[in-house]
Amino acid sequence: MIHYNRKILILTYIFYISLSAGAIDIPFGSDLPYSHYSTWSEPLNTDQLIRLYLTSSGLQENNFSKYEKRIYQFLEKSESSVQSSQSDEEKSEALLLYMHNNLFKRYSLKQTRVDKIFDTGYYNCVSSAALFIILNRYHNIFIEGVHAIDHTFCVLPEDGDRDGIDIETTSEWGFDPGSRKEFQSNFTNRTGYVYVPQGNYNHRVRLNDKDMAGLILQNRIVELQGTNQHQEALTLAADRLLLTGSTQALEDYFDAVQNAAALLNSKSDYIGAFQIVHKAFTGPYEFPLFLIKTQSQILFNASADLVNKNRLEEARQFLTDYSSFILTEELATIESLIQQRSLELKVREPFSEELIKEIEQSLDDGYITEVTARSLASFHYLLEAENYSNRGEHRKAFDFLMSAPPWVQQDREFKRILTHVRNNTAIVFHNQVVQLINEGRTTEANTLLREALRLLPGHTLLLQDEKKLSN
Repeated sequence: MIHYNRKILILTYIFYISLSAGAIDIPFGSDLPYSHYSTWSEPLNTDQLIRLYLTSSGLQENNFSKYEKRIYQFLEKSESSVQSSQSDEEKSEALLLYMHNNLFKRYSLKQTRVDKIFDTGYYNCVSSAALFIILNRYHNIFIEGVHAIDHTFCVLPEDGDRDGIDIETTSEWGFDPGSRKEFQSNFTNRTGYVYVPQGNYNHRVRLNDKDMAGLILQNRIVELQGTNQHQEALTLAADRLLLTGSTQALEDYFDAVQNAAALLNSKSDYIGAFQIVHKAFTGPYEFPLFLIKTQSQILFNASADLVNKNRLEEARQFLTDYSSFILTEELATIESLIQQRSLELKVREPFSEELIKEIEQSLDDGYITEVTARSLASFHYLLEAENYSNRGEHRKAFDFLMSAPPWVQQDREFKRILTHVRNNTAIVFHNQVVQLINEGRTTEANTLLREALRLLPGHTLLLQDEKKLSN
């Protein structure tokens, strides 16, 4: 069974695969200009950041001018909150307060989109970090995004300091978390202090400008996957891979391919599921083994579905058409299933010695097990014996079953039915013997009884008849 793989972690590490910018095509990608964005040199300027982050947020092209205008109004207004004499550290801290005091209203876990901040004032760690990068870049302050476990924030690099100053963008007092901040109360006019503790910043990874856009895309991907919109999530995953070229984006892209295929597979749209995985093969990357197995499993499921519907010729033709995409072990399994189902259908037809030979040959060829072979052959014999019994020909039924090969007679159900047929045959002989005795034809009765005991040696009912005749 194929399972969905919903990744909640946004990014865990950033490495890069070799994708020649501007000359590649990632299957399932949108027609948005991510290929063009991927050619931009880092760090991006303010215009580029705005364009990239709005696109990654899902904003439609016809709304760009509206939100670009709103963002630039917000940026221009921020100029009054900083002074040219201030250091980058002082300016960035002032800009964090400005962002919270003039735009932000409430933290919202899933609000990743930059444009939606300007509609609602709602933000999360990703959207707040993205906007804060834009805001600082406007003031020529180059901060970077950072991803830690289940969280995103910013860092202001410092000379001689590998990590720099952390900035928790979800809090107005989040500049250099862990330090104590002095503030002036608007109500009491008294000076107070606020302390924002450091978060879990382990396994931190620096994000460049495109990685941050990729983070916006990944949060949208997770949201879509949560509502089973896997085809839409796959499109975003392809765009993210084209933009960032990171190995994490590649892994998440492959997961998205599997999720989209698994959804169609669960709806019995096996060809559609196969086409998704097969199309992904055409991309400029090394294809993972788990997707090769997924493709094979999908085609196995398609074949098995035809077998379950007894459409065996279609199943055989399907294997002929798609055998090159099915792993050897699964191909052998489905061939066995087809042969076994073919035999299961044939054993219901009138008895044929040729069919018994075919069953034996299928066993020799490895298509079926010994247990299955005995069960199929036994069923075929028992069905014919039932026909004799239904006509009252119990001895013929018994003789017929006794003619079965020894390996067939080892079947448990065969043994059980044979016992019943043996008893029925004994009763027929018993009734005939009793009738002859009642008619005074004891010599004929003895002759018939001896014949019966040769056929059914040791049968209790017949031994009782023998005892009566001897008296």
